[in-house]
Amino acid sequence: MNVAANGKATQTAAVATGSAVRARAIAWFTRFLDRMWFSRDDPARPVRLRWTPELMDQFWDGISETRLVELNFSRLGGRALISAVSHLLPKSSRVLDFGAGDGDLLELMCARGLRVAAFEPSKGRSRNLQNRLVGQPGFLGTVSAKSTESFDVVMLVEVIEHILEEQFAATLELLARFTRPGGTLIVTTPNNEDLDLNMAYCPVSNTLFHRWQHVRSFTPDSLVALLAKCGFERVAVHQLEFRDDLYVPYDEMWGNPSVALPPHIVDLRANRPTYTGSGMGLMYIGRRLGGTHET
Repeated sequence: MNVAANGKATQTAAVATGSAVRARAIAWFTRFLDRMWFSRDDPARPVRLRWTPELMDQFWDGISETRLVELNFSRLGGRALISAVSHLLPKSSRVLDFGAGDGDLLELMCARGLRVAAFEPSKGRSRNLQNRLVGQPGFLGTVSAKSTESFDVVMLVEVIEHILEEQFAATLELLARFTRPGGTLIVTTPNNEDLDLNMAYCPVSNTLFHRWQHVRSFTPDSLVALLAKCGFERVAVHQLEFRDDLYVPYDEMWGNPSVALPPHIVDLRANRPTYTGSGMGLMYIGRRLGGTHET
């Protein structure tokens, strides 16, 4: 690496470190003020919402009926994500979008000629995606938790941070079952998110809740350790920002694949860990242990 590149890498790392330090300082100060203003027994102290499966279903069914669906991760960053993992999505593969939401990612993958299925526990969102994708070439339909199917690639996109504690073990078991032995798992989630800084406050009920129903946060190491317990072997973990301009111009379908590839695209396609943009998102690439398996 030349001196200029070395300097740029150092500068990027310094910016990321500075951002993390500022975020921790803000979180500490927020908690400090909270302790100053409210005693534990003060009735004016906001109450943290305790998410239940019923509340979670109601939240996402409600979201599905609003314009907030325009802020879905897959609608805003779906093309960037698919461009980043296109080397892991051969057209011969069967792909499952686990927690498919309203079908934004599925629609993009169908347009690329991929064969894709959906698993979506929210009834409202599942209804939305089925209405949206019915008749689309390549759409394999929806699967339920009772399905015995397995897939070459399973994508868990901005889902793992939403799973409630009482559902966590069963969901991870289901995730492993849907991924064929030797198959690929792709997981994205916020990188070391400070959950407190993404809270919303309801003045009617005096309640605090995460604006997107996140209940857990991951670092690269904690995500790798968790998925290893489920039978997945790490291939690579990337720290990325899912912006179209960082990936789509080099995509074989949406961009110009003949242009010179920047280092982060070269590293992604070689499954070498890379840090791109703000690094605010994690992308885990794993392999299901157990050899080959016919689906």
